[in-house]
Amino acid sequence: MLAHRATTAARASGLVRPLLALRHARQYHVENKVNNNFPFKYEGKSKRRFTVGFLVFCAFGFGTPFLAVRFQQ
Repeated sequence: MLAHRATTAARASGLVRPLLALRHARQYHVENKVNNNFPFKYEGKSKRRFTVGFLVFCAFGFGTPFLAVRFQQ
């Protein structure tokens, strides 16, 4: 009898979590317009400048630990 209640509780908790996850996942809405594929507004209209700035930002963030190790030795 105790095992039956435990499995019932496990099933109930297993069903509740996916429903909560779906509710949280659907709060974000994107308008389907041409060139609206970022979840944020980027300044300026130059996609090339934005791409170069993004790549520099990522390269700096990825390379900083390696530079720190290089200068510590």
